[in-house]
Amino acid sequence: MQASATMQVGTMATLSVEWKDKGGNTVAVDGPTSWVSSDPATVQVQVATGNPQIANLYAPGPIGTASVQATADADLGEGVKSVTATISITVTGGQATGGEITFTQYPSQVPPGGPGPNPPTKHGR
Repeated sequence: MQASATMQVGTMATLSVEWKDKGGNTVAVDGPTSWVSSDPATVQVQVATGNPQIANLYAPGPIGTASVQATADADLGEGVKSVTATISITVTGGQATGGEITFTQYPSQVPPGGPGPNPPTKHGR
């Protein structure tokens, strides 16, 4: 099952990866972990300074979903065997900060039954 998380447009978050073996034990990998977003317009990812197992996320917008993948070399010897971990990030709209009202005027129309009530009239002699 793939991990998932939600964040709002304009916010930042942090991801960290802990590499595991089949038994669920934390294990070392060879070299730094690399991070990539499937849609950088929705979720930007940058490796944290000083610790490649941590990544900083930023959701500039638009609203949508992106997968963020961490990849490392599981072979501690001379070869390379990639191991990956993926999380799906859903970016939602931010909190309302205002509203927009739209005014629409329609052409003049006579309402059913005539132009409306008749104004009072003076009866003179």
